[in-house]
Amino acid sequence: MRVTLVYPSYGTEQHSLYFPFGLAYIASSLLNAGHDVTVVDMEGDHLSQPEAVLRTVNSSPDVVAFGGMVTRFRFVKELAIAIRKEIPNAFMTAGNSGVTTVPEIYLRSCQLDCVVLGEGEVTSVELLDSLQKKTDWHDVPGIAWLDTDGVLKKSPPREPVAELDTLPWPAWDLFPIENYVFSMDHRQKKVRHLETLASRGCPFNCVYCYRIYGRSVRRRSPEAIVNELVELVKRYDIKYTGFPDDLFTSDRKFVMETCSLMKEKLPGIKWSCLGRVNTVDREMLETMKDAGCDWISYGIESGCDTMLEKMQRGVTAKQCLDAIKLTESAGIHVEGSFVIGMFGETRDSVMKTVEFCRQADITAPMLFVTPYPGTAIFNMAIEKGLIGDVEEFLMKMNAADELLVNLTDFSDRELIELRDWAQGTIGRSYLFKKPFTRIPALLWKHFKLHGVKGVLHDVRAFLTSILSRN
Repeated sequence: MRVTLVYPSYGTEQHSLYFPFGLAYIASSLLNAGHDVTVVDMEGDHLSQPEAVLRTVNSSPDVVAFGGMVTRFRFVKELAIAIRKEIPNAFMTAGNSGVTTVPEIYLRSCQLDCVVLGEGEVTSVELLDSLQKKTDWHDVPGIAWLDTDGVLKKSPPREPVAELDTLPWPAWDLFPIENYVFSMDHRQKKVRHLETLASRGCPFNCVYCYRIYGRSVRRRSPEAIVNELVELVKRYDIKYTGFPDDLFTSDRKFVMETCSLMKEKLPGIKWSCLGRVNTVDREMLETMKDAGCDWISYGIESGCDTMLEKMQRGVTAKQCLDAIKLTESAGIHVEGSFVIGMFGETRDSVMKTVEFCRQADITAPMLFVTPYPGTAIFNMAIEKGLIGDVEEFLMKMNAADELLVNLTDFSDRELIELRDWAQGTIGRSYLFKKPFTRIPALLWKHFKLHGVKGVLHDVRAFLTSILSRN
């Protein structure tokens, strides 16, 4: 069958591009099954909505399938309605974290025939095979749909792919790959780069995180990972890579074996990963550094133990601080993610985060806690009446630097001002420790990412941190 996979835009502002691995795995699985696959990538090709609709229509698809995280819901809705108007007989579906957690909203609002729940590689192939053979596609495991009475129905759940090595490599060439390879990476540096996925799943239970791959961690073999990276270097001449998994460092033996192979087969290549502070040790970090790792991002979130407990992080502020210093001493640059606005947040808890960052000598954007569908705090926000119309909430989603739902006892204005003050104070402390190198570097970084708006935001945050009396 002819299937067109549509990857919606993230938003209108300039930002780093992240390759859509989920859709690329679906594409390769469908190609291997003999289907004709076209990709319309709004993000990678910087397409407007009319351009994306026209490309989709011109591909003459039997099936249209949308990808993208729940933060892209409004784009999926707008695209789906427009495409349905142009090609009403096409079978339309979608798969992502959003459709898995709130399938009924996607089905009703986006006029979809069905949605794919959870991992989609096997389900997508079976769905298209059923449509092609004109058998009853409702029998395919792992999907949801609305019956003739408008009632949500689900087929039996699909078991996750047990052996990730059996999946074909992502269909990189169906996407505007050069736009991704030569875009700004997560460090806001322009170097030829492309990442690869090493595992699926996360064993921890943070209340703000939705794990589409579940809590059972499945890993590719180190040999399969490194062989793919060797192919990326050969095919696209990449100089930098990384592992955007939920958590790369959760298994020490796996990390050490992967590093050993990378050092052997990919000497000189640099890479990054996401880590957790209670999963690393000096030997592991030194091994990672020796294999080319130069950047780790830890999910710190708060410097206050009370808030860490509320988030069910399973770590303490001291553990976070110790891991940062240990990582830096191993020669690996550390960045941390921080959030503000969790249930129970106070001025004191924010002050502790500010002091934590001063001691750690790090800076990072402080994002607002957002209750994404499927998370524990989403359910809590619903119960407390903080989210009324879920679809309206989804339509407002963009980046987490915008306050969408206030979970605290602060007013919206107070919380925004507190965030600006905290972020400005953290940034000022960090910059003034090495002002002649850090200030120009940060301004240039934010200018490249957000233009003049990014620089003005830095200035505003700096002034707020000085003038505020929080």
